[in-house]
Amino acid sequence: MTAALDAFQGEALVALYWHRLMSTEQVGRLLAPELAPALLRRKLAGLRRAGFAERIVREHLPGAWFLTSAGADAVEAAGVVDARAYRVAGPQVARLLQGHALDVVETGLAFVESARRRGDECGPLAWTPEVAHSFQDRAGKRGSVIADAVLHYVLENAEHGRRSQRTIFIELDRATMPVARLAQKLTAYLRYHDYAPANGRLAWRSRYPRFPRALIVLSGAAEHVLDRRLADLRAHAHATTGVGAAAGRVVMLATTLPRLRAAGPLAPVASPLLGDDRRVSVFGRLA
Repeated sequence: MTAALDAFQGEALVALYWHRLMSTEQVGRLLAPELAPALLRRKLAGLRRAGFAERIVREHLPGAWFLTSAGADAVEAAGVVDARAYRVAGPQVARLLQGHALDVVETGLAFVESARRRGDECGPLAWTPEVAHSFQDRAGKRGSVIADAVLHYVLENAEHGRRSQRTIFIELDRATMPVARLAQKLTAYLRYHDYAPANGRLAWRSRYPRFPRALIVLSGAAEHVLDRRLADLRAHAHATTGVGAAAGRVVMLATTLPRLRAAGPLAPVASPLLGDDRRVSVFGRLA
């Protein structure tokens, strides 16, 4: 990418471009868990000295790295990943995004670390932030739903030699959005699922082999507060017009970030928002 960077710094540049904001610890866990913390800090400081990255600090949150315009330009010029529509415009914007963006990365890391333990496939770029999905209702009204991330995971079954590809819509809520509004976003996913243009083919089939599960991840508050929000979300989902009858069409789950981080997505950490409230794995089966 540039002769001034070593291999790890090049990977870090790409990861920061793709995920927008990451803490020092998250960069290390994602790319090189074996790297000593002091060496990790020196390598990231090297990106700053080269003018490719900056770091912000905000009270009660981990410091976060983001790319400068020069860093983003370097990644795009290298052509190692598809160019993204967004860039972090500077420290002020980075501070506004910081808490939410770091928690989305933390959610992705729960899947990456599970894949490493199990021998599954889920790498540093396995999730894409801020993915828009457009739809139109029968009256011609257009809309869209923007997933906080779309994550891809490949389950390996060594015993039977089978691989199973899974895709998940991730919605991250830091206890800031009213639960009723969060439930309304589920309606938007249903509208996207049912949207078929004039050719009669469901629009999502041009992007996904099967319709992704929707996973709501709650964070930003104490665990007991998050559990109350999860219970409220289940109640709203059942009561919201159209959502309560969607159990057979779209799988909707919710969990808390502490629970997901502690046990991993293959453990019974997720509560279905419709039907039986018994906890299951994110992939729909008890571990």
